[in-house]
Amino acid sequence: MAKPKRGELPREREKGRIISWIEILLVSAVITVAVNFLFKAIYTPFAFVYSVSLLYFLRKFLKDESPEDFEKKFSIILFTFVTTFLLFYLHKEIIVRISEPRDLSFIYFAFPYAFGSLVLAFLFESIVPINLTIIVSLGILAITGNPILSLFSFITGLSAVYGIIHYSKMKRGSIYRTAFIVVFPLSLVFLVLLNMFSYTSRTFLLDVGASLLNVLELAVLASFMIPIIEYVFKVVSPLRLIELANTNLDIFRRMAIEAPGTFHHSLMVATLAERAADVIGANSLLAKVGALYHDIGKLKMPQYFTENQVNMPNPHEGKSPSLSSLIIINHVKEGVEMGKNLGLPQEIIDFISQHHGTTYVRYFYLKAKEMNMDVDDSAFRYPGPKPQSKETAIVMICDGAEAAVKSLEEPDEESIRETVEKIIEYLIKEGQFDDAPITLREIRLVKEEIIKILSAIYHKRIEYPEEEKKINGFKQAEENKNKQTSS
Repeated sequence: MAKPKRGELPREREKGRIISWIEILLVSAVITVAVNFLFKAIYTPFAFVYSVSLLYFLRKFLKDESPEDFEKKFSIILFTFVTTFLLFYLHKEIIVRISEPRDLSFIYFAFPYAFGSLVLAFLFESIVPINLTIIVSLGILAITGNPILSLFSFITGLSAVYGIIHYSKMKRGSIYRTAFIVVFPLSLVFLVLLNMFSYTSRTFLLDVGASLLNVLELAVLASFMIPIIEYVFKVVSPLRLIELANTNLDIFRRMAIEAPGTFHHSLMVATLAERAADVIGANSLLAKVGALYHDIGKLKMPQYFTENQVNMPNPHEGKSPSLSSLIIINHVKEGVEMGKNLGLPQEIIDFISQHHGTTYVRYFYLKAKEMNMDVDDSAFRYPGPKPQSKETAIVMICDGAEAAVKSLEEPDEESIRETVEKIIEYLIKEGQFDDAPITLREIRLVKEEIIKILSAIYHKRIEYPEEEKKINGFKQAEENKNKQTSS
């Protein structure tokens, strides 16, 4: 195990496997043969070097990923790359077959070179589509021998990446805005500059028409392919997370009715997790959505959880601590099953299974010890696994902190700080963050943000004098009466 960096918790985390140089050379040879078969104009040495460069980029980008993420991201990037060039091959063949004896080379401007860049910009951080843009533009140069088309491919690819970043990945309309408001105008600028040096006005108009067809194809293809990639490769895009965060979904409406305490708790944890993730640069949207779903398993038996026990006897009374513990622990298993039935992505189901890690159900564990029972520790522990990401670690902290602070009789900043610190100390002592890539410094920042938010929520209210209370009450009653009259 590698020595942890300063301020980082020691952990054993399985890294993604590295693509070996033998694999790079073998796959590059296969790609070279395939490319030379499809595109006769390409030079074999260049094709081989080009393939090695592509695979080396993937090797560098994916070296720190977990095995599951490695396979997923590698497959998506390679799939997008291959799809781009297969589409270009079909496009090229159509031009060759219909152009004789006419010159229809302007139709090359109709091909959506930015397709792969736009798709990857929607799914990954910007470094991935930028690198793909460079690789694709070099490939176009090798295939066509035309530096103008290569430059056109490079410009449209970069503009697509910029457009998705500018218009947000969280709206599907960003695809069309990027295509028509960013890519098309820049394509026109490129064609205008080109026309100033060599083209006739007739050729220019044909190129503009082809460029318009380019962005139309780009928008339609990307809109069609992104949902397919999300489904096939089980990838969670920001847009998918936005859809899952809709509290009007049936699962949340059901929680609000059947388990209102749990629903409110989940909303609070989601708020805390989102802000805390922002502070340390983690995926705040993923943390928020994961927090919303982390306790859905409580819907199976909501009355056994204290936040839902209003004007009703405690159903744990008369039950053994081990049985009560089993009921509490079971909400994780039930939640995972419900998540799968709802078709939730694995990234969200991970929050359900990991938010308690392997901690104890402490209340019933201590109660069993007080009763001098023969205690089996495993019967009072959650099955885990421990948090595997920064986001699941954050939700674990927020979940415990929110529940503990809510139970304080007179919460103030001092008692809130003490409570949150105790929660975090317990989790560290239990080794719950050993598998998560989160540092002690990041945990401290998360702690301070949670304390700040909870102190603002539970701050002490000013006690109004009795007379002022009555006046305010009369004013409120009068306002309500006026509203009813006007309506």
